[in-house]
Amino acid sequence: MPRPLEGKVALVTGGARRVGRAICLALAGEGAAVAFNYRKSAAEAEETRRALEAAGARALAEKADLSGVEACVSLADRVLEALGRVDILVNNASDFPRTPLAALVSDGRGFEAALRPLVGVHMAAPLYLGARLGLLMKRNGWGRIVNITDRVVVRGQAYRDWALYLATKYGLYGVTQVLAEELAPEVAVNSIAPGMVIPALNLSPAEIEAEMSRIPLRRNAGAEEIAADVLHLVRSGAKTGSVIVTDGGAGLRAS
Repeated sequence: MPRPLEGKVALVTGGARRVGRAICLALAGEGAAVAFNYRKSAAEAEETRRALEAAGARALAEKADLSGVEACVSLADRVLEALGRVDILVNNASDFPRTPLAALVSDGRGFEAALRPLVGVHMAAPLYLGARLGLLMKRNGWGRIVNITDRVVVRGQAYRDWALYLATKYGLYGVTQVLAEELAPEVAVNSIAPGMVIPALNLSPAEIEAEMSRIPLRRNAGAEEIAADVLHLVRSGAKTGSVIVTDGGAGLRAS
C-alpha cells in the first residue's frame, strides 16, 4: 500500500541531529525521499543518512553552512540535481547564541559579526530556499514549506539575553507570511513555534530547571512531537500563513 508521501522529495535544513533528524525520519516514514544539510556534524549526518536508507528512503546528506547565500544556492543545486525536485522544504537549521545587550553594543564590528550569521541562517536562507524551491513547487502544482520559529515569536514576547536569536526568529516568522502570500494557492507555507524541545547545550542545569518550572505541563516537547507537527502541516490542505505552538503552555506566561 503506498505511503502518503510516496514520490515526494523533502529537504530539511539542519537535519543531521536533534529535531532535524526526527523530522527527516518522520518524512521518510511517510514515503518521502529526504535530503538534508549539516554544518559540522559529519558523523551524525552519516548516521542519519544510514537510518533513512534503512527505513527505505532515498537519502542525501550535504555539508553546507547556510549563513551565506552562496551555500544556499549550491545546496539547492545539488539536491535538485541528485533528486530531481523538491516538494517539501523544512527550514529547521538554527543557532542559539547568548547575546546580552551590554556585550552587543561594546563593539560595533563585533555586533555586526554576531548578527550576520544569524540573519543568514534564520532569515536569508529560508527566504532564498523558500522562494527558489517554492516557485518550482508552484510550477509543479503542489508544495509545502514549514519554518521552525520560537514560541515567543507568535505571542509577541521575548526573553532576556538572546536578542539576536529572537530578533532573527521574528524575521523568520515574517518570511513565512511573505512566502505564504506569494506562493499560494499551490504551495502552503506555515510555521511551528516550539518551546523547549531539547535543552540547548549552552544552558546550565539551573537554567533548564527554571525554564521547566515555567511550563504549565511541566515537560518539554520532544523532537518527535515537533516532527509530528511537521507531518500535520504537510498533510493539511487548508492552512497557510498559520502557526502551531507546541510549548507545553509556556506561552501562557509572559516571563
